[in-house]
Amino acid sequence: MFRGLYTATSGMMSQNRNQQILTNNLSNSNTPGFKTDEAAIRSFPQQLIKAQNANQPAPIGRLSTGVYVQEAIPSFLQGPIRETGNATDFALVNDNLPLDAETGERGTLLFAVETEQGDIRYTRNGQFTVDAEGFLATSFGQRVLGDNLQPIQVGDGGFSVQTNGELTRSDGVDAGSIWIGAADEPEQLIKQGHNLLAWAGDDADAPALAEDAERFVKQGFVEQSNVDLTRTMTDMMTAYRGFESNQKVIQAYDRSMEKAVNEIGRV
Repeated sequence: MFRGLYTATSGMMSQNRNQQILTNNLSNSNTPGFKTDEAAIRSFPQQLIKAQNANQPAPIGRLSTGVYVQEAIPSFLQGPIRETGNATDFALVNDNLPLDAETGERGTLLFAVETEQGDIRYTRNGQFTVDAEGFLATSFGQRVLGDNLQPIQVGDGGFSVQTNGELTRSDGVDAGSIWIGAADEPEQLIKQGHNLLAWAGDDADAPALAEDAERFVKQGFVEQSNVDLTRTMTDMMTAYRGFESNQKVIQAYDRSMEKAVNEIGRV
């Protein structure tokens, strides 16, 4: 009896975690460059049930012991491109990446930034600013890196960016190029807050400077979130119904145990 109670409880916990992931997607639907997360729900290892027999146990079947949310997997599909007209806004265009010959899929393009601790992180959010010292930076203060992996200084004046990431100041001085990296296995990227991504795979497969980077960057545009609002709302309703169903199972178990204690125990 109690085994089913634990199974239903694990279902409630999984749907609760799924609801949290969906809520986070919904709250970031207007965050530039945000990538929607999808919950990977897995089943606990099944148990093989056998009938007790003195000679040879006879197999009866398998018994599931519940489910759990293994991880939240971000989807790196290209989000809609919106024109802003701001010189410090940049959008990366994945559609110009070549297809992988084996998988038939594209990887993803990334900007590189430097954290306060000096670590390199990646982002798809190209809504940048110019800090007090004239460096190109994110809205949280991380400085954007050039193709030499050093912060880019654009000065106080205006600047322009070519589609391959090359920067030119308004006085005609070359300011270098923005680091535009390509990740062939974007599923190895993990979120770390502030719309930043860290590489969790092998260093040999880490994002590298993209080759033939023509037509990868659009100045004056930002990539919007790839959250599908209609699908997210539908998934939230489904998760709620799943939570409610498991809750009713637990209530049924509770009534059964109450009856066993108060009535059967008197016999």
